[in-house]
Amino acid sequence: MMNRSYLATSLLFMTLFAFLMNTEMEAKEPVKAPEIEAPTLTGGTKVVPQKGKRTILHFWTTWCPSCKMELPAFQQIVRENKSDVDILTVNLLSAEQGKHAVSQFVKDRKLTFPILLDEHGEMMKKYQIITIPTTFFINEKGEIVKNHVGPLTKKQIHEWTNS
Repeated sequence: MMNRSYLATSLLFMTLFAFLMNTEMEAKEPVKAPEIEAPTLTGGTKVVPQKGKRTILHFWTTWCPSCKMELPAFQQIVRENKSDVDILTVNLLSAEQGKHAVSQFVKDRKLTFPILLDEHGEMMKKYQIITIPTTFFINEKGEIVKNHVGPLTKKQIHEWTNS
């Protein structure tokens, strides 16, 4: 099993790489999204993907500079509540200093959208996350139709939620 500092260091370097290589890929053919039931920060569980609903699935950590820049845009979209897209974020808890640190980060930034916890890296493996942030757009059928590696702009998030 990887230790936290090695995982955190590796993800930090991959995050910097993603910032430089900011890429979006549209699937030639939609791919079935891996089904996962994950715990949430608030104590419940959530199933991904949400069949019958378009979903944005965003992977992040508290120490990722790009993630810190993106999260307010997600919060604004949730607050405006003008979209039928379900926004789910996944914190890579296995690369964090613990659940309390994530809770404090969320509280300080007044984030209200669902935050799933990838406690042991299972979601990271199933979704083949190699860098953060990484975001997937999943259609109503539970298929990945786009993914984006690197930071998203507010405009890109709006385009995804209003398409």
